Amino acid sequence: MALPPAPPAHWPKRPRSRRAWLKGLVAALLTTWTLLRDEQDLAAQASCSQWHRCGMCGCLCSCLGGSDSACPSGTQEGGAWWACCFSSGRLWLVRYLDCCGPRDRRPACPSGCSCNQNNSYGQYPSNQNWCPNPSTRAAYCTRAQVWSQC
Repeated sequence: MALPPAPPAHWPKRPRSRRAWLKGLVAALLTTWTLLRDEQDLAAQASCSQWHRCGMCGCLCSCLGGSDSACPSGTQEGGAWWACCFSSGRLWLVRYLDCCGPRDRRPACPSGCSCNQNNSYGQYPSNQNWCPNPSTRAAYCTRAQVWSQC
């Protein structure tokens, strides 16, 4: 009588325990949940109507491959300005940062992504180029970060 063939070398020598199987399942579920949550966060960032964009002037970075926490690839952080935005009965201090790149390769802002909002005092922010070397560099997009209460 012949013995059954040996299992391939990459198979574990012992069957997985219930604990190891459960650990793998939890890891897979957490990974899936994190990926889905990140997609929802990016979709939520692509809206000028959010309260923390009250003093924003520029294109949303999330529309150009970046986010409120990172500039799109090929750009770097430029200057910043501040505004106080009203939400939940309080004024919040919001920092707006421009992401800068070569002036001659500046992409067009996609439809629905250009935010020119009034600030808390009913005035538009100044439309200045906060990028270093403004003769060769231009603002591609703007990020918004809530810092604290005003």
